[in-house]
Amino acid sequence: MEPDKSLFMERNSHLHPQHLSGSSSRPVLFLLMGIGIGYIITQVVLLPIIDFKSYSNHTEKRSPLDIDLSEKVRVLCYVSTKPQNHKEGAKAVLRTWGRRCNKLIFFTSKVDPALPGSVALSDNSHLRESWNNTKNALKYLYHHHLSDADWFLEADDQTFVLVENLRYMLYPFSPEMPIYFGSPGTAMSRAALRKVVEVGLPNPTKCEEKDTGETLGRFKECLDNADVEEGNSRDSKGRRRMYLIDPQARSNTYLRYDSKFWYWKYIALRTQDGIFAWSDYPVSFHYVNHRYIHGFEYMIYRLRSFGRKIPDESLPSQLVPHKLRDKKRHSGENEFSLDYAY
Repeated sequence: MEPDKSLFMERNSHLHPQHLSGSSSRPVLFLLMGIGIGYIITQVVLLPIIDFKSYSNHTEKRSPLDIDLSEKVRVLCYVSTKPQNHKEGAKAVLRTWGRRCNKLIFFTSKVDPALPGSVALSDNSHLRESWNNTKNALKYLYHHHLSDADWFLEADDQTFVLVENLRYMLYPFSPEMPIYFGSPGTAMSRAALRKVVEVGLPNPTKCEEKDTGETLGRFKECLDNADVEEGNSRDSKGRRRMYLIDPQARSNTYLRYDSKFWYWKYIALRTQDGIFAWSDYPVSFHYVNHRYIHGFEYMIYRLRSFGRKIPDESLPSQLVPHKLRDKKRHSGENEFSLDYAY
């Protein structure tokens, strides 16, 4: 037993206590080195090739345009209506797209406590819109709300407006440019409203002096004669963004050209037919029944398809008034031709 004991003691005699402590720290060192090397491999090699997005909910992805332009592009919406339409048409606007305007005013013939923002302009309860009402509405906005908004949107209780897309369309332009876009839902800058009230309406050679008749045509003529520019409401692919009718109507008789049909009389530019001629960012639709206004609200703002990818987007650059004049001077063309003729 004694030789065996001495043998083991001889074998372990080289293990000094200091050597024992050094060797026990090596596994810890190797562990830390392994973690560091693994982290580097993960960051440099694996992450670039693994598509973790495929495991996420794409409906929650934020795109560069997922921002609020409500203070950068302030819009006052003024809606023509009549007492018979307060309960259904006007209320539909109030509860849907009208909530997204910076300020909402209903011009009618009778103030309705159940319709916030209603202003009485005339005593004729049968008219929703007339040239007389339009002139009075423009004057009212000029005297009471000129500084409350950058842009003023004209609509009626049969219009549906995607206010976010309207702000996106107007974003490049300064409200100090006398410019307007339309129709339906004519949007004019603060400078345009100032010009039409100060220059156009007081002059019978520029704006129709008679109060009778419809607004259609006379409003455009008044804006043009007051030297307000016609804005191009088409998107970057040449597709119109402001529609005289709703998408459902575009799928039938309105797609068959007829020079005698009222619709084609008010279209200045004809584009290709079919749904692919419609913009991805439409601004407004007209002749929308109040039931469909609520339907639009659901389909656009609440309906989602799970997993749908949102494309990358970016805001266009902003223009200033002198650049607008320079572009027109050098091009020799109407850079901002109106999408529709009245």
